[in-house]
Amino acid sequence: MENFYLKPLTTSQHGLRRLAAMVLLLLFAATAGPAAAREPAADAQQPTIQAKGRVVDTNGHAIAGAAITTKGGPAGGTITDAQGAFTLRVRKGAVLHVSFLGYQTREIVVVDASPLTIKLAEETHQVEDVVVVGYGVQKKESVLGAISQVNNEQLVNSGTTNITNAIAGKLSGVTTIQTGGQPGNNDANIFIRGVSSWNGSTPLVLVDGVERSFADIDPNEVASLSVLKDASATAVFGAKGANGVIIVTTRTGSTGKPKMNISLSYGMDFPTMIPDHIGSAQTAELLNVALKNAQSYGSMIPRSEIEEYAHPSSRINSIRYPDNDWFDIAMRKCAQTINANYNVSGGSQRVKYFLSLGYTHEGSIFKDFSEWSNANFRYDRINYRSNLDFDVTRSTKLSVKVGGVLGIKDTPTNKTVSGMFNMMYSASPMMYPAYYPDWVLEEIPDTDYPDASGGRLSSPRTAYFGNIRTSLSTGEFEQTTDNKLYTDINFEQKLDFITKGLSVKANVSLSTYYSRISQTATNSNPTFYIDWNRYDAGDGNPWIYAAASELIYENTPYAVTRGAMQGDYYVTFYWEGALNYNRTFGDHTVTALALFNQRENVKGTAFPYHSQGVVGRVTYDYKHKYLFECNLGYTGSEQFSPENRYGFFPSVAIGWVPSQERFWKEAMPWWSKLKIRYSDGLVGSDSGSRWLYFSDYIKGGDSYIYEGAAANMVAQWEEARKRDLGIEMGWLNNRLTLNFDLFDEKRTNMLVKPNVTMLVGTSYKEVNRGSMKKHGIDIELGWADRTSTGFGYNLTAMLSLNENRITNYEDAPYAPEYQKTAGKPYKGQTDGVSIVDSGYFESIDDIHNYPAYTTDWNFVNVGAYKYLDYSADGRLSVEDLHAIAGSQYPPVVGSFRAGFDYKGFEFSMLWYANLGKWVEYNKSWEIEFNKGDYRITHSQLDYWRPDNRDANHATLVYGGTSGHPMYMWAGCSGDAGAKMMLEGRTWRKADYLSLREIYLAYTFNAKRLRQKVGFRNLSIYLTANNLLTFSSLIEGDPASTTFTSGFYPQMTSIKLGVKIGF
Repeated sequence: MENFYLKPLTTSQHGLRRLAAMVLLLLFAATAGPAAAREPAADAQQPTIQAKGRVVDTNGHAIAGAAITTKGGPAGGTITDAQGAFTLRVRKGAVLHVSFLGYQTREIVVVDASPLTIKLAEETHQVEDVVVVGYGVQKKESVLGAISQVNNEQLVNSGTTNITNAIAGKLSGVTTIQTGGQPGNNDANIFIRGVSSWNGSTPLVLVDGVERSFADIDPNEVASLSVLKDASATAVFGAKGANGVIIVTTRTGSTGKPKMNISLSYGMDFPTMIPDHIGSAQTAELLNVALKNAQSYGSMIPRSEIEEYAHPSSRINSIRYPDNDWFDIAMRKCAQTINANYNVSGGSQRVKYFLSLGYTHEGSIFKDFSEWSNANFRYDRINYRSNLDFDVTRSTKLSVKVGGVLGIKDTPTNKTVSGMFNMMYSASPMMYPAYYPDWVLEEIPDTDYPDASGGRLSSPRTAYFGNIRTSLSTGEFEQTTDNKLYTDINFEQKLDFITKGLSVKANVSLSTYYSRISQTATNSNPTFYIDWNRYDAGDGNPWIYAAASELIYENTPYAVTRGAMQGDYYVTFYWEGALNYNRTFGDHTVTALALFNQRENVKGTAFPYHSQGVVGRVTYDYKHKYLFECNLGYTGSEQFSPENRYGFFPSVAIGWVPSQERFWKEAMPWWSKLKIRYSDGLVGSDSGSRWLYFSDYIKGGDSYIYEGAAANMVAQWEEARKRDLGIEMGWLNNRLTLNFDLFDEKRTNMLVKPNVTMLVGTSYKEVNRGSMKKHGIDIELGWADRTSTGFGYNLTAMLSLNENRITNYEDAPYAPEYQKTAGKPYKGQTDGVSIVDSGYFESIDDIHNYPAYTTDWNFVNVGAYKYLDYSADGRLSVEDLHAIAGSQYPPVVGSFRAGFDYKGFEFSMLWYANLGKWVEYNKSWEIEFNKGDYRITHSQLDYWRPDNRDANHATLVYGGTSGHPMYMWAGCSGDAGAKMMLEGRTWRKADYLSLREIYLAYTFNAKRLRQKVGFRNLSIYLTANNLLTFSSLIEGDPASTTFTSGFYPQMTSIKLGVKIGF
């Protein structure tokens, strides 16, 4: 409550007299207040005066329709007119209560008849004050679920326009794994409290309450992002909430003048973790070692040729004895990125709006070897959004939200992305030249094509891994255009006329996604190689056309055509209706929710997918000290058989806030917050195969129809029993905070392929016989403060630990315990092997006295791996594969954030760490001369030899295209490399610590900006992502989960930008 005057006091005699009177009046009121409270009759004798004035916003604009009432007075009042003016007869000293929707309420004491100017500030709910939960919001102080949240500023300042990457390290219990940086295809995989199921651990994602993708939403459109982790928070989502829930809420407008914001940034992306180049000369020397071990002496490379690889004696010999650094040949030093966004928000007392238009460009790190610019990796994205909120009446609200994404992605199509990078990671630097420059034809004419000139593409000849430069030179590409459109209509009607706090809501949404190949190009170019024997002998034409025939080659026309619709398009219709109740009775606050929803998803030409659910929730809050919440979800999914189609998923949570107790405040005023909460409940997951309750039928070669897989008539959803104990603490007025959650989960009825005896004569579809358990802890420690000089700073550390274990699985009957999946962690390594003694055969006697990986002694060398005969049967076989330590997904994830702001300067940084993570370090990364190509990598340089017995790699071997028995004795999987995983070699630890984000900005003085250029604000900023990475992994990207296939490298991104507000 405050006193309010329009005219300033002066030092005139009249002014001094007025000041003295007012001081005496205030002193009298202060001393006589208690007595006046006991004598209401005396107050009735106060004279009445005509209170008048205007109600305006903080910018001085009139607020029409503001309600003016007398606090504690008789019923009635008035509202302001179109100019914000009002008059109301009240008793002298009365308190005016001034309110308007969307603004903070004020109370004004009327001391005389002087005109009043009352300014109302906008009512802005900070993300820290309320938390978005399932189908609603709750005050943070009363939340009982395990929920983490980030705001718009944290996402926008992250330096990336992909939200899946922007949240890394900012949410406790959330693991993000980005395995590549391909333009338009660089989403991170997200896991909430670790992996949960072999049928999928992807969380449910809701955008504005509707199940949708969120990776390609512009961060400028997002108001907040909440992650719901425990049963109390996710039970309302029934059979879809077991893996956790991510809720994205887009921005809305607020009452006031239009606020326009423009942001522009230009940046450079630099590829990270590129393997060190090992030259042809060194490769040839190590190849000779391997060939000697394979007793292929005739294939060894002479010393004179090794010298030519190292130092070519002529231009021609630089082609004959090449040294190809494929990454340097094919890639640029960096690629450009461009980001832009324009948004405007504002509104009146009736209509509020938020409009946004964004653009993102991601360039390619590959060089252009074709005249066709599309034959490369590129991605362009346009985001648009229009959120309109209408206050139809004081009790009726209507909102219309329209958002969309248009994406255009170019990719070369001569090879897959994995295939292209397999070439670069695995191709030999010495087996063929990357390209034949113009001058080669001048020195070595092609007698078959005497008029030929210019450069020529090089054929890889017999090499398994091809020539990346030749592949990129064809000009073949595929351009894909994606179009997403989201439309929501929300309606809310307050029902206070029935009972205060009651309201009804409805939401109707339509989501569409179409993807088509807008352009595709096909082309073929001739490739050549030089027969050096012919060249040396001077006998015939040394130029060989790789597709040699008796026909004269002529270039085919470059064909660009339109492609077809992609098969993953969809149309989703969703609607919900809800009844809400929210009311406070003195110290008691009660809320309730009853909701029904239904969803239909038509994807491609498949039969529509339907689901529906009924949701109930009740919460109780007594003085913010004692809290209770009960959630109920009753979900139906046609994924399962009719008798098991619906499931009931309840949860209960309780909480106590000791810091709100009187004894606590008196005894420990410095301990500002202590909140203890516990939740227990059941949630589900309907992920898995569809139509399990129908048999599959196939047509045999004899034209008869056979049952392919028998139906599972009792299939149902996975169930997860989740428990969570959370403690939230704050000290020194919450400048120091500590939150931690202990959780466990037991998942049952997991779908798994059954083991069926051959006597049955058929197979069966998945059955609900699997189970898993996991447990862990999430910890978040923070400090935030501001000094008396205005220097603000903050520190936040997060640590999440989780461990999972498969408790039941359909293992093969009579399998030895050490080879069973049950009892092992999911995504752990069950195909492991161990080595004994020094790890290597040290002598010929050693080889003959211990089981080797083959009975052909020609393939067993001194220095070869000495594998453990785990089954103790005197031989090495697949029976010796067993579980070893490690998991592809990290059990420990941590982050550290620090930042400050001072006099316009702002700085923040984020470090992100994974611990306990392992990778399959297979194929060329660990196996030398993979597929017979002459290529080695860094891990093979430290190989065993008599003078290096403590090596980390066995002696070098050459196994040709089929692979060497030292690696392949336990089997191999096509081109995926060896099956057996040897700890520290083909199975390596990949812990890492990375400097994930840096943000540096300067914001100019707002008052001076407005006076000089009319800007509301102006900031210049610099962002950097993936700037540093520290890892024990010898080579490659430790963030990857496997090295069995090629992958587009992640980027170090540096951007310079500007933000302008009008």
